Amino acid sequence: MPPDLTFKTDSGFVTHDTTLSVGQTIWVGIKADGNGANLTYFHIGWNNGQQQTLLDSGMNQTTLIYNTSITKTASESESWMFQVMDRERNFSTITLTLHRDSTSNYGPIFTVNNLLLGAQSNPIAGSFYSIGAQSRYFLDDAYQHQDSIDLLYYFDLYDATLSSPAESDAPTVFTGLTGLANWTIKNETRYDTTGFTSADFDLSANDSLILAAYEPVNLKRKAKFILPGMVISFQDPQGKLGLIHVKELVPGATGQVLIDLKIQQ
Repeated sequence: MPPDLTFKTDSGFVTHDTTLSVGQTIWVGIKADGNGANLTYFHIGWNNGQQQTLLDSGMNQTTLIYNTSITKTASESESWMFQVMDRERNFSTITLTLHRDSTSNYGPIFTVNNLLLGAQSNPIAGSFYSIGAQSRYFLDDAYQHQDSIDLLYYFDLYDATLSSPAESDAPTVFTGLTGLANWTIKNETRYDTTGFTSADFDLSANDSLILAAYEPVNLKRKAKFILPGMVISFQDPQGKLGLIHVKELVPGATGQVLIDLKIQQ
């Protein structure tokens, strides 16, 4: 008997094919039960004319509950496929297709200019940032605001890195009693490098450039080897999309990075 796999029907979750405006964010949840055989594999695929993989994950458990936000790309239509397999190699698959609203308009953004983030040992500028509160924190203060921390910056050996509390290497950098290993809430922001220029970033007055940069299959848990002039795409823990422009960088654990940030309202 194949696993039971269904969309969550709780309030606030989308369960069927729908039409969305470009940039609109929805929440989708799935529930899976192995019917007596442990689940061993979970896959998410994304197809906007070309099939791509968003997630391939092994496991060994009787049930699975997974929630994710989805932001509509500029594609005319896109399909999301969720698939599980049990230890007997029985598969179950469900899909959700999102169509682009033909009346879609580009949305407003807000900008944060000249945000200075210090690396992990910088004594002047904190490494942690809350987009919602528009506040910067050192580690001890960030520990008291775990639910609102979206971005963090550190310098790891030879490379400057933008990350977030859920990223796997960050706890080895920010340690101690208030270190990330002891956090109970770890928000995740995901990043992707782009080919856009500083001039492109400066001219962006709505979320059209942000949406043009958004490729969900390319988003990673950190942006490594960042350098001045780079424009980086990101998706925050609430599903909003944005761009980061790296303006200045001082390398090292006591160094810092100066960025501008644009994000959907």
